[in-house]
Amino acid sequence: GLRTAEFAVYLFLVTLFPNTLLPASIYGFATTGSAILLSGWAGRLVDEHHNLGIVRASIVTIKLAACTMYSGTLTLLYRPQVDAPSASPWTTPLASGMFALIILGGCVHNLSGVTISVAVERDWITSIAGGSSAHLTTLNTYMRRIDLLCKLVAPLFVSLLTTAASYRFAAIFLCAVEVACMFFELIWIEISYRRFPALGDTQRARETARRHASQDDELGRVKSLLRDWHEFSQYPIFLSSIAISCLYLTVLSFDGTMLSYFKAHAYSDPFLAGMRGLNVIAGLAGTIAMPYLERKVGLVRAGNWSIWSEVVCLLPVLIALYVGAPSDGSRAPAWNAALLFGGMMLSRIGLWAFDLCQLKELQLALAEHPRRNTLCVLLGYILLSIHVLTEGRGPLKYILTIILSRPSQFKYAALASFISVFAGASTYLLYVKKERGHVLHRSLGEITPLLRKNTGLTMAASLVRPV
Repeated sequence: GLRTAEFAVYLFLVTLFPNTLLPASIYGFATTGSAILLSGWAGRLVDEHHNLGIVRASIVTIKLAACTMYSGTLTLLYRPQVDAPSASPWTTPLASGMFALIILGGCVHNLSGVTISVAVERDWITSIAGGSSAHLTTLNTYMRRIDLLCKLVAPLFVSLLTTAASYRFAAIFLCAVEVACMFFELIWIEISYRRFPALGDTQRARETARRHASQDDELGRVKSLLRDWHEFSQYPIFLSSIAISCLYLTVLSFDGTMLSYFKAHAYSDPFLAGMRGLNVIAGLAGTIAMPYLERKVGLVRAGNWSIWSEVVCLLPVLIALYVGAPSDGSRAPAWNAALLFGGMMLSRIGLWAFDLCQLKELQLALAEHPRRNTLCVLLGYILLSIHVLTEGRGPLKYILTIILSRPSQFKYAALASFISVFAGASTYLLYVKKERGHVLHRSLGEITPLLRKNTGLTMAASLVRPV
């Protein structure tokens, strides 16, 4: 349901308001901004209340929010005036009201997703692993693969509905699916919680510790938040967290803004769903590569190899947006499309391998911390916002595409995104230096004599001639 709505709502917005990135960017900015402001509160909910109850409430909330978004888009889809190319979300009171409803539903949907992610992917996984590094890697890998499989199936499912039937039918059908999935998820989350006694033990230990703690007032909560920030910034993992935050400050991914760009260049829904599917398969390959890399070179070095492979693979994408890029409404030449989609696909291997490496680094660094969920959620959204605000750019990804709302201007947002990814990789080098004491596995002093020795052997061999 989560990944289906993530793809479908952007697709509906692009269909309702073609030839502009503005509505999708406003929607993305609002939903991300709300998560930035309230994700700390979501982390405290997980820390301070019974996890199973929080997850149940979040499941119901996220499904109702998705139905709200589908209802808003369905109303606009039945309104013929928005089919005009010049139409905008605020042309009439009805259109602006429905667009606001979609944004509100998206904000609630996003925040509920953050809450579930913190409770299940950060807290439950760490408890179930029971301190075993091998089990933690396995659980993280399986969770990421499930998520990527959902990202693979959801766009194909949505495009099948829009192509075989219509956008209106798709909105109605997806709303019904959300209601059905709500009951399914409520049943199975209960079964999962009861299946692992470690979750109940962790919850009881947390409740005992909370009973002995004094109740903080609002001033105390602010002081606690500042203390968490100061404490988190002292960990070496802080640099790694900044690095992954930079990776997600990008429009170079199959999200709503890039989807709007592709739609403006006459790519069909099935083609885009197929390309997104290939990207997901590449991401799955990254989840397979990560455990292998960790065994061969260690966790920190595996992250370094992964993040720099993403930087290298995004270079062809950037070239394709500047060299031979098509005009709005036309398709790109084959070589340009191959660079664009091929580079995007290959970059997903490094991205998801690094994502798993960084997640495990974070979990290991904060495994014994009593407020690990509050600190973990700082990585998810608050760290992202603070890092960006310190450079005076606001939530860069969506501000860029709000300002540069024409598809022909997308390449400038892509350049800024590439710079952000490069900055993230450079920041991770600082983390590697702190953790390992060096960046290169061999020092230059060790490498140079080795090269000289090999060069000398090569020259000596060249002087030997067979008789």
